[in-house]
Amino acid sequence: MNLKEFKEKVFDYASKKGLKDFELYLEVKREFEVSAQKGNLENYKNANLLGASFKLIEQGKVGSSFTEVFSVEAAQLLVDEAMENLKIIESEYEDFLYDGSGNYNSRNFYRGEFEKLSQSELIEKVIKLEEGLKNRDKHITMVPYNNLGFRVEEIYIANSRGLDLYSKNDGGHVFAMGLASNGENPKSSFNALVGKEIGDLDIEALSDRIVSDLKVLMNSSPVKSGKYNVIFRNDAFASFMSAFSDMFSAENVQKGLSLLKDKLGERIGSEAFTFIDDPFFESSPVNRYFDDQGVPTKKKLLVEEGILKTYLYDLKTAKKDNVDSTGNAVKLWGYKAPTGISYFNLIIKPGKRSFEELLEELWDGLVVIELDGLHSGANSVSGDFSLGARGFKVERGKIVGGIEGITVSGNILKVFKNIRCCANDTAYGMPIMSVDSSAVFSPSVIVDEIDVAGI
Repeated sequence: MNLKEFKEKVFDYASKKGLKDFELYLEVKREFEVSAQKGNLENYKNANLLGASFKLIEQGKVGSSFTEVFSVEAAQLLVDEAMENLKIIESEYEDFLYDGSGNYNSRNFYRGEFEKLSQSELIEKVIKLEEGLKNRDKHITMVPYNNLGFRVEEIYIANSRGLDLYSKNDGGHVFAMGLASNGENPKSSFNALVGKEIGDLDIEALSDRIVSDLKVLMNSSPVKSGKYNVIFRNDAFASFMSAFSDMFSAENVQKGLSLLKDKLGERIGSEAFTFIDDPFFESSPVNRYFDDQGVPTKKKLLVEEGILKTYLYDLKTAKKDNVDSTGNAVKLWGYKAPTGISYFNLIIKPGKRSFEELLEELWDGLVVIELDGLHSGANSVSGDFSLGARGFKVERGKIVGGIEGITVSGNILKVFKNIRCCANDTAYGMPIMSVDSSAVFSPSVIVDEIDVAGI
């Protein structure tokens, strides 16, 4: 039974039961990942997932059910279980269905390039990555983490209000960590790339960056405690920003859990800071033209030249604020999960300068290339952060050595206000929640007066 036929069985049975407001959500996903160790395949994953959830709404209350079986009996059981759950589930928000109105920027996000590659080709690439990285420099002792993979996702939503949408998307990733030692404590460097095609995953560039970082980090030392002007390198700042993305959730704002409450239209950052959520960003493997409530997605400015322009809304929070949903309802943990509010592709608007020109602009200061402890050391409610960091020391516009054993701290709103300028080197950074539905991109940025604890 195909997805359309299953939908018809569910809808026919729900109608016979006298139900009026209901929705079927189907997810088809393929995930392929490989990693290598000592020249051999270490881990292999080739998984297919097919699941459906059914949502029933009566008087604002929700009943949900799930299945991975697609038969007439499963269609009826799906409806019956949702009716039972409706009696026990309570929510502080009134729930309702979207009718499919609005302008959908529908397009084909599926390239199919990854699925054209044979599994042996992908395995060969990850083995070459591990071996090649280890052989690039005599000081590199190990490549403990590496991974190459891709994901294909199909989402189908239909409801009793006339909504009927389908989307297919794909994209891939590659990442690696290298360890190097010159006889002292080993140093590590991590880098990751994402893209829509295998050609976007430039293993040579990824390896070059890791090796280049390690050569500098092997000559590292702490710096004296104090306030420093800092370049947060692109991938590090992207990951850093993801730790505070919850601030923009309208639900957190409405619950008083965001520093951005009552600040719409106000300046929260410098003129160099423009923050965007773009579900159509072509460099990302995450692309959607409707969210998981069926609302059209759109590119939106969260912050424009330092001015807070909007929060991220789903249908429930938008109704509470009497505004339109921004199309940011997402089932972060798959088809079984209820929708929450999330971004698709968070992007800091890049500037025009190269990274080298940013070093000249900084003149004296630090470059932070990696941050530790984002899960525990960054509080999105208070905005405070205290994070281990490593990177480079900059004197007279040149990198002169590595830094280690330092902690950077402060408050995110002060970071927003102290952004001096951005480079033009936008790159992907691992989001703090590494889920398939979101990605973060940033250029390298200069942030003035960062508190640094060293020696």
